[in-house]
Amino acid sequence: MKRVTVIVLLAVSLLAAGPGWGQTPPAGQSLPGLESLTPEERARVQENLERWRQLSPEERQRVRENYERWRQLSPEERQRIRQNLETYRKLPPADRQRIRENYRRWQQLPPEERARIRERLDRWRQLSPEQKQVLRERQQEFKKLSPEERDRIRENLRRYRDLPPEERQRLREEYRARRDQGQPPVPQKAPPAR
Repeated sequence: MKRVTVIVLLAVSLLAAGPGWGQTPPAGQSLPGLESLTPEERARVQENLERWRQLSPEERQRVRENYERWRQLSPEERQRIRQNLETYRKLPPADRQRIRENYRRWQQLPPEERARIRERLDRWRQLSPEQKQVLRERQQEFKKLSPEERDRIRENLRRYRDLPPEERQRLREEYRARRDQGQPPVPQKAPPAR
């Protein structure tokens, strides 16, 4: 996340520099056009310029590519990114660290795992507020279960996912029919013999 922040800030700073943004003035000289900026903005541009000078050629190329992607964003997308960045900056250091760590872990995930997570997020976004609330409540109930019971449920879910699609569909229909008839969704076991 820090790299993204630096790159976005650098790109925005270089934008302020004008058409020759890829060419940096020699060390000790400032960028043309800085006089129109506030002192805080000038300080940020100078800071980013120093960072730019310390980048390797490969890192500079990545910044240029990111800048091109930035230019292709709509004004609304750019504004959303700026707002997210501002929100991020206002977070406590521990929260920013957690976000950076989550981002690092995300980057290390295989593409198919990222795709699966995106699909789940899309499904979540499509749920109604009531459906989301029911799922949150079920999550809280799940957390209250013993570790053994949670493991049993996870194993049952794994076995369910391993079933052929036709068998899963048959079980879903059976579940809905029992629910609609007011019966327990899962056939109850006989009480233990005394």
